[in-house]
Amino acid sequence: MKKSLKIVIPILLILGAGGFLLTAFASGNGKEHETFRVRRDRISGSIEESGDIEGETDYTYYAQVSAPVSMMGLKVGDVVNKGDKLLTYDVTDYERTVSQASISRQQSEDNAKGQIEQSDKNQSRYNKAVADDQAYSVLYYLERESANSQNEAQYSENWNIQCERDSISKEIAKKQGEVGGKEAELATTEDPERAQTLSKEISDLNKQIGDLQSGYYSLAPAQLSPEEYANLNDTNNVMEDITRNWTQSKTQKNAYEATILNASQKEALNKQTELAQSKEDAAMEDLSKASMGVVADFQGVVTECNVKEGSVVAKGTPLFKIVGTEDMKVTVMISKYDIGSVKKGQRAEVSIAGKVYPATVSRINHVATEDDSDKAKVAVDVHIDEPDEDLILGLEADVTIYTDELMGVLVIPYGALYSDDGGDYCYVISDGVIAKQYVTAGVSTNEYAEIKEGLKEDDIVITDAVTDDLIGDKASEAVH
Repeated sequence: MKKSLKIVIPILLILGAGGFLLTAFASGNGKEHETFRVRRDRISGSIEESGDIEGETDYTYYAQVSAPVSMMGLKVGDVVNKGDKLLTYDVTDYERTVSQASISRQQSEDNAKGQIEQSDKNQSRYNKAVADDQAYSVLYYLERESANSQNEAQYSENWNIQCERDSISKEIAKKQGEVGGKEAELATTEDPERAQTLSKEISDLNKQIGDLQSGYYSLAPAQLSPEEYANLNDTNNVMEDITRNWTQSKTQKNAYEATILNASQKEALNKQTELAQSKEDAAMEDLSKASMGVVADFQGVVTECNVKEGSVVAKGTPLFKIVGTEDMKVTVMISKYDIGSVKKGQRAEVSIAGKVYPATVSRINHVATEDDSDKAKVAVDVHIDEPDEDLILGLEADVTIYTDELMGVLVIPYGALYSDDGGDYCYVISDGVIAKQYVTAGVSTNEYAEIKEGLKEDDIVITDAVTDDLIGDKASEAVH
C-alpha cells in the first residue's frame, strides 16, 4: 500500500527558562531537509501474513505388539529427544511363547530327522532286499534248469522202458489169445492129427509167452537210480533253500519299501520344521519388539497421548503422537491476488516475540480452501531455516515472504513515496528548490520502493514531511 499525502506540522522549539519562542527560518540555501540519494540496490516485493508454528515432521506411534504397558510417563506437551525410551511393555508372556515355540521347533526337527534317518536305513535294507531278490531269481532259474534237465533225461529213459513193456504186454496178450483159441479148438476136435498139431502150437505159444514174460521182467524198473536220486535230492534241497530265501527277500523288500519316505513326504517334514522355525522366529521378533518398547525416532513434542501405564494394548493401537521440533514451519493462507507471486524456494522471514528467523517457502498447496470469511485461499508452508528452543508449537507468528527479488534497481525510501490522482510521486531538491516529481514505481517493501521511471541515480529525494505548498521553496540537504 502506498502512503497518502503527509501533513506537515511546524515544529516549535521552546528554549530556556525565559520562554523564548524560536521559529526555524530558512538560511540563504533554504531550509534543511532530511534527504536520500537515489541509488541502485537489491529489492524484493513482500507478502505479510500470519500463521501458527508447526512441526514439519509428525508421527503417530502404534503398538507393535499386544502386551501390558509397564512404563509410560508421557503427557501432552512433554519434550522428547531422539533415542528416549517412551514406553516399555511387560514381556513375560512373550518370553513364555518363545520358550514354547523353541521346544516345538526342536521336537519338529528331531521328528523329521528321526523319520528321515530311519527312511534312509530302510532304503539301504530295501536296496539289499532288491539285490537278494534278483540274485535268488537267477539262482532259482539255474537250479530249475538243472532239475528240469535231470527230470527230462529220467523221463526219456522211463518212457522208453514203458514203451517196451507195453509192447511185450501186448505181444503176450496176443499170444495168450491165440493159446486160448487153439485150446478151445483142441477141446472140440476129433481129429487126432489136428489135435496133435494144436497141442504142439499151444506148447510153442506158451514157450514164447514165457520168453516174453522173462524179457518183460528183465527190463529196468521206471525209477531213479541211487546216484540219480541223490543228485535230484540235492537239487531239491538247494531249490528249497533258494525258494525260502527268495520268499524272505521279497517279503523284506515289500516291508521296507512301505517304510521309505518319498520326496514329497520328506519335503512335508522339512516344511513342518520350517513352519516351526518360522513360528519361533516370529515369537522372538515379537519378544524383541516388546523388549525394545517404544523409542523416540526424533526430537519433538508430545501432542497426543492415548494410553496409560498399566493398560493392556492390542497390536496396532495408537499410543501417542509426536511432532518434530528439529524441522519447523508456519503455514500461511495466501489470497488469489498474491499467490501468483509466491514461488517455492523464495526467501522469507518468521517473526515471533520480537525475534526474526530466516525462512524459505517450502510448499504450495495446489488445492484452495476457504478461510473464516468464506474466501478461497491457498495454504503455503514456510520452512524455518534455523529453529531454536524459543519456538513453541501452536503459537502465532508473523511471516514475510519476499517475492520478485530484483538486483541493481533504482530505489528510494518507501516513506518518501506518495500517490494522488495523478499517480505516484515524491519531493526532490532540484537546482536548490523543492519540486514534485511523478514516478513509475515498481516492487516495494516496508523499507524501499523500486523506481522504474522519473528518477535517476544520485537525485536528491526529500524524506521528511513536505506538502505541495513548499514546492518552489529553497531547500538544502541536512548536514549531520
